[in-house]
Amino acid sequence: MHPLDLVVIVGYVLLTVFVGLRVARRVKNARDFFLAGRSLTWWVIGLSIIGSNIDTNSYVGASGNAYTIGIAQANFEWIGAIPAMILASLIFIPLYWRAGVYSIPEYLGLRYNQSVRVVTALITSLFAVFAMGVAMWALALVLETYLGWPIWMSILVSGAVVGLYSITGGLAAVAFTDALQVSIMFICGLIIVGLGISELGGFTNFAAELTKDNPDHLSVYLPADHPQSPWPGVILGLGIVLSPAYWIASQAILQRTLGAKSQWDASASMMFAAFAKTFVPLLIIFPGLLALVLNAPIDEADKALPWVIKNVLPPGLSGLMFVAVIAALQSSLDSSINATSLMVTRDIRHVLIKQHDPEQDLVVGRWISLVLLVSAMAIAPFISDLGGIFMFLQTGLSLFQGPMLALLLMGALSQRATPTAGLWTLISGVIIAAGLQFTELNFYYIAFLSFGYSMTALWLLSYFTPGLTEEELTTLTYRPFMRRSNS
Repeated sequence: MHPLDLVVIVGYVLLTVFVGLRVARRVKNARDFFLAGRSLTWWVIGLSIIGSNIDTNSYVGASGNAYTIGIAQANFEWIGAIPAMILASLIFIPLYWRAGVYSIPEYLGLRYNQSVRVVTALITSLFAVFAMGVAMWALALVLETYLGWPIWMSILVSGAVVGLYSITGGLAAVAFTDALQVSIMFICGLIIVGLGISELGGFTNFAAELTKDNPDHLSVYLPADHPQSPWPGVILGLGIVLSPAYWIASQAILQRTLGAKSQWDASASMMFAAFAKTFVPLLIIFPGLLALVLNAPIDEADKALPWVIKNVLPPGLSGLMFVAVIAALQSSLDSSINATSLMVTRDIRHVLIKQHDPEQDLVVGRWISLVLLVSAMAIAPFISDLGGIFMFLQTGLSLFQGPMLALLLMGALSQRATPTAGLWTLISGVIIAAGLQFTELNFYYIAFLSFGYSMTALWLLSYFTPGLTEEELTTLTYRPFMRRSNS
């Protein structure tokens, strides 16, 4: 490694730890740890949302998938983000604020019952542990490719750095370090695009080289029989199910909006993030295409981005871009740790252990964060056996996001859905989605079919089971607000 790169990397690590530990001084109780004392402003939250979203899946995984399928990967940023982010900003974030909840499972517990709350928290927490393992694996992959470190050493070092500030500082440390990290990501992403196009003699030459051997790589929509990204599946599974479910139900994303200092800041932060999202595809997809054009000698698509950093960028900029990737992966990991710790502490422990002491939530939350981090580090070495990062995560999400989206839509926009119907729809919807995984259906179609089943089941079962009273639903659905305003 060039000495200049080493200086940049060490400086970044020290700055991140310093910011995280400094913010940690403000943490006095569980509200400070999980919701940053509801003190976050819109621009910090917006940058933090982008930082958490440009995670393992979106940076290393999306670059690797772009290496394989081309710019059709951008659909995950445009169709798969911006419309749903606007929906979250205008409808669901205000509703969560009115309900006064800490988490999405807590809202579902109020709207349906505590069994739904626990089941939702268990499912999302279990998936989050695997997602954190993926983040650790991606970090290790980058460190192995760039620095030559063995996988086990990369996992230990990266886990120690992330744990130091996320376990002590909670959501505030996560949000402020994310804001710092995403700023670095954008700067470095623009630099790599400029240098890559310049090295190939302009965009026209780049496009010609790309399509010479890969004619479909500049196609936004791929054929209906494409094994990874069929265009009907993109519209049905991604646009209608996976995208809205992610942006209105992901605890790791929405937790910082619940830690805003006002409802306006919470909604404005998501709008700000939606605007920034329009530029993200350029930053995360181009490296994968560049590695393909330059005939990178890599054995895994997920190594495309680390290869570009190491072989294309000059000293100093190489270290800075390496820092940007580490920043993206760290923000994914620290957000998941804090969000999952909240769900385990409040949505599982509080419900199952009746005689709990709320004053112990801060201590419990920190211990759970540590256990989650160690679990992710233990799982990480086995992730390589599960296929590409991107496909593994999307397949996992298709297991439960259809039923969760159905419960949230019917719960927020209708008084019809009942507690019993919600519980059985959630359980049966996940079972059906799991069964469909054994077919040859693409995960897009699995998500859409499980969502369609869940909407139908929830609607029909609610005919035969008792619902909540209108008074109980006052702060949980939109219909009471409309009735009140018209009276």
